[in-house]
Amino acid sequence: MDLSGLSAVLWRERDILENLLFRLDVQQMLLMSGRDVWLVRASTEIEEAIDKVRSIELERAVRFDQAARELGVDLSPSLTQLAEVAEEPWNGLLNEHYEAFSDLSTRIQAVTALNRELAAAAQQATQAVMSSIHGDSEPSLNLYQAGGSTESAPKTSVFVDEGL
Repeated sequence: MDLSGLSAVLWRERDILENLLFRLDVQQMLLMSGRDVWLVRASTEIEEAIDKVRSIELERAVRFDQAARELGVDLSPSLTQLAEVAEEPWNGLLNEHYEAFSDLSTRIQAVTALNRELAAAAQQATQAVMSSIHGDSEPSLNLYQAGGSTESAPKTSVFVDEGL
């Protein structure tokens, strides 16, 4: 049994995901520093990295099915299913890939969540500045209605009792 083709695709996919994480980190640094001149470029590079992830996913699916046939398991197996039935050294290597993908996934999700928060805060700050430029006495929030349109609501202070 030769799982080297599958392993090669998994290494390439890991590299692509690490590149995506790097791009997200760059975006985060730009958001945190307020240097928004490069945000469009950073976002474009993130989109390009996501496109590469999508393209390699197809190749990985084909390699997974080939490996499944070789190992005698059902088509569309998970990485852990392949690792369970593969012999040494492949089962160890496939488990290492699984752990690396789990770690990358967690890190990408965390950075993405923080980037969304930072972008939302930047948008609110921009709206507050624009409100003051236009002479609005009360800053407002733009909220989404059920139909998808926005409505403006006055921004008020709220006290949150953390003991509840």
